[in-house]
Amino acid sequence: MVSYQADVSSSSVRINSIFIAADGSIRSGRGSQACSLGNNPWSIECGAPCYIAHNLFREILVMKGYLTWLAKFITGAVVLAFCIPFLLAGLVGAISGSAVKAPVKSAKGVAVVEIEGMIIDSKKILEELYKHSANDDVLGIVLDINSPGGAVGPSQAIYSTVRALAERKPTIAVMGSVAASGGLYAALGAKKILAQPGTLTGSIGVILQLPNFSKIADQYGFQMITIKSGELKDVGNSFRPMTKSDRDFLQASVDKVREEFVDAVVSGRGIERDVVDSIGDGRIILGSEALEYGMIDGYGTIYDASREIYEMAGVPLDQEAIPNLIYEKDQFSQLKKFFREGVFADLLNSISPRLELR
Repeated sequence: MVSYQADVSSSSVRINSIFIAADGSIRSGRGSQACSLGNNPWSIECGAPCYIAHNLFREILVMKGYLTWLAKFITGAVVLAFCIPFLLAGLVGAISGSAVKAPVKSAKGVAVVEIEGMIIDSKKILEELYKHSANDDVLGIVLDINSPGGAVGPSQAIYSTVRALAERKPTIAVMGSVAASGGLYAALGAKKILAQPGTLTGSIGVILQLPNFSKIADQYGFQMITIKSGELKDVGNSFRPMTKSDRDFLQASVDKVREEFVDAVVSGRGIERDVVDSIGDGRIILGSEALEYGMIDGYGTIYDASREIYEMAGVPLDQEAIPNLIYEKDQFSQLKKFFREGVFADLLNSISPRLELR
């Protein structure tokens, strides 16, 4: 029921209230006279009150129809916006599926552990390695490496863990566009290393960079007072000139880590130390050169590496079959990548002195 209040001064009629019932009849608050709504408002015998109510009701019906149409249009647009991408994906999948054989329908597969960007922390990678190593459905592990290097400690942790777990399950490292320094270090623990001719690798060496603001501090009269328990306790202090003992100590540390890197290359790849020393001056080498030096075993992708792991596990694939690759799902991976590799990470890295393999 709809109530309407009006004052029609032109016809000297005052309407206290108009009621529109569910059956379309209209009643005035002054009496019980009813009138029906026809197509011609002038045919209504109840006069001005019903005429006004008639127009009002027609406006309501028109508005209701418009709102209903608008709601349907918006709903259809939203549904299409969500459905079209899935329909296109299904169409592409159907077309491509006719040319490529479907993946192996088996719970067992090869785990892919991705090492991307600067190696700052090894926690997540180590967790993945141990998780896949303990999973009976995982035949082996492929390390997908795209890293220019990073901090020494995490790189060494990945190397030692990969080397230990490779005794339990087949592990192959695959170098992408770049796997240099710490990226190479991490790969050395695998049973086999694949790359591409144009892959950038090598960079066997260690670097330590320390900012020094002592001249700026002197210029502006700033002084950092340091109280220490030993001569080398504040080695690398940015607010005083570096002493000879500081430099000698830091150089010895860099040289020691470099020797550990060379030892890992010699042990992991079976290359003569003299050969490693000859290219261990920090230079970048191409994948084609790495193959000549024996730093990699051949060329290949993660799919090539996965097929080899199937063979090592005693379940070789058919020629047309696609390996079942198992990736760790992480819905926050892009956000983590931003903090690990973005501007925020660059700023943090610039003010955090540490030994790096790059």
